[in-house]
Amino acid sequence: MRSRFKKLTSTITLALLLISVLPLLASCGTDSDTRPGSPDRWLELLKILPRNEKTLKAAYFQDRAYMKETLLQYPQHTTPYPILHNLPLFGSSPGAYSDAEWKETLGFVKDNVDIMIYAGTIPLDYYEAVRGSFSREDINNAVITGPMNDMLEVYTYNGYEFYSWGEDNNINFQYRSNVRPLGRGHRLALIDDFIFWVGTTGQMEEMIDSYAGDIESLADNENYKLLAGALAELDTVTAFFSTGPQSKGDFMEIHKDQLDQLKPEIKERLLGEIEEESLLKPYQALATGAGIDEKDFYLSIVLLNADEETARQNKTLLEQRIKRANIVWGSAEGKKWLDYIKSMEIENKGRFTTARLYGAVVEYWDGFEMLGSKGPYEPLLMHE
Repeated sequence: MRSRFKKLTSTITLALLLISVLPLLASCGTDSDTRPGSPDRWLELLKILPRNEKTLKAAYFQDRAYMKETLLQYPQHTTPYPILHNLPLFGSSPGAYSDAEWKETLGFVKDNVDIMIYAGTIPLDYYEAVRGSFSREDINNAVITGPMNDMLEVYTYNGYEFYSWGEDNNINFQYRSNVRPLGRGHRLALIDDFIFWVGTTGQMEEMIDSYAGDIESLADNENYKLLAGALAELDTVTAFFSTGPQSKGDFMEIHKDQLDQLKPEIKERLLGEIEEESLLKPYQALATGAGIDEKDFYLSIVLLNADEETARQNKTLLEQRIKRANIVWGSAEGKKWLDYIKSMEIENKGRFTTARLYGAVVEYWDGFEMLGSKGPYEPLLMHE
């Protein structure tokens, strides 16, 4: 049961409370192999996110440390494509981030972060976490002395402490900054080598419970367990998991209002793309990611199908779709996917349809969420 500390009235008292050492969580599994190439690597990260309707639609993971390793392994790739993207924690607008501001406000900087985790809908209803090397002392000092420290409170839940500023999802433009674009207070917890960063107390409790194994996480999803293994074989530095809608009918329903607001010629072109004859057969879940090998950067695609026959059909259909379909959003709008692909490898194995697409197409690894919380939806993987 959650207990709330009284609001601290002095910096000294708060400091004494905050420097107490948090109990360590029980091991996430000492026998698990979390190195690249192991499905446990992705399952360990999926464990951070509680399993619910929001997180099942789309979950994103970016392994900054592993990307640095692979770039050193393949130094011939000297101009990386824009694969890694800022999460809300580090500001989505160009130029918003600065080491000095983040150090002063939160006690750590982006260089401390090895892995980024995100699911949900910007700007309010999302879960976010980062993994890396953090100093508890630096974080304590920053939250004690930094912006909004006058409303700082400390909660304890399930044996773990977290920092809290203001009411759930509060928006106060008086406190706007690059760290808090809407002036929101947020909730922050440092647990082992993870930092959880959310907008509400309920979300923080969910993440703690998920990590501790007290509620179901995305790692408990049977489809994601299978996808984690397939994606590990494709050796990516990022990952996107989804059981969210991908059908033509879903798209028409979800985006009906937006479609009606488009200019007639744009709407006609977009719907023409959606009516492409080589739409995929329905599949159960998908994962995508970005990788690097001796050839080049590549986009990995994994479709988990209901059976082997559907996997075989989708191998053929995916190849057809890649060759015929256009990119419909962003700076590359109207260009063919093939314009951004140097070579491709598509195969089916059991219930899986998998692909490696080499070239600039790699930067689209996170463009397949139909609800588009991370950007425009690319209907390349749309099914009947």
